[in-house]
Amino acid sequence: MQMARVTVCLSVYNGAPTLAKSLESVFAQTYRDFDVLVLDDGSTDGSADIARKFDCRLLELPNGGRGAALKRMVEEANGELIALIDCDDVWLPDKLKEQVAQLDATGAALVHADCWFEYSDGKIVERNLNLSAAHTAFDHILPSNDVIASSALFRRAEMLESGNFTPQTLRCCDWYGWFVLAPGRDFAHLPEKLVRYSVLSTSLANSGFKFHQAQYFLLKDLILPRAGELFAGLPDAQANRYRHLIQQRAGIALSSMARAKEKEGDKKSARSLHRQALRLAPTVPRVWTRALRSLLKSRDPGEIK
Repeated sequence: MQMARVTVCLSVYNGAPTLAKSLESVFAQTYRDFDVLVLDDGSTDGSADIARKFDCRLLELPNGGRGAALKRMVEEANGELIALIDCDDVWLPDKLKEQVAQLDATGAALVHADCWFEYSDGKIVERNLNLSAAHTAFDHILPSNDVIASSALFRRAEMLESGNFTPQTLRCCDWYGWFVLAPGRDFAHLPEKLVRYSVLSTSLANSGFKFHQAQYFLLKDLILPRAGELFAGLPDAQANRYRHLIQQRAGIALSSMARAKEKEGDKKSARSLHRQALRLAPTVPRVWTRALRSLLKSRDPGEIK
């Protein structure tokens, strides 16, 4: 039996309210050479039962987190190409058709598209990137990650060759994968909105301390130590620029962590985080602005030096 060319990979943890809608958008694709792999990551809300109603292969595992799920799905996939979709996102019908065609035309390792951000209060925001073929793969993921996971289609063999995703990440997991996939390869951006990206009220919590802490861990502990390896094929000036962008982004993450601590009333931790942020990103205006505001609000300004 001939394997499908694309494996659609969806991991779910307690995503019962939205899972069926996401899978329906997958099976409504005009491109038909695909199979579907669903990884239930220890759900307790019947998500696996919903997945069983669809023509997909289901893996049921104890909860291991998003990074572990991504890694396992890449290992388990049968297709030459992998398309990710989150359990609360929706694809437009031509999503796979358009992206497979672009991947074939460009020879890129990964292609991604634009989207609509759809908020639970009804607000909709368009995302329209301007990325040309002249941009390197790293320009798609620095200074921030512009590759939305549910819009990504990539070559499985090249992701495995690069080292794959890692269970060390619980958030920002896809960003790690794009970093390891990027060296020596091309990414392509399809300037069409092909995904409805759901920003649920439960997702808004990701903008708090834990999300920025995960960003910091990814950039400072996992990516910066490998910068020499990741940027080895680039001119020195370009490699140094990307290294500087990662360091700045890590500093911004620390600054955002400090703001979260201030909102919790933990001024001591906030001041410590502001100091660390300034060391990593001393030229970023918002890092200085946040630190100065914290200083002015402090009852003991002498504690921030």
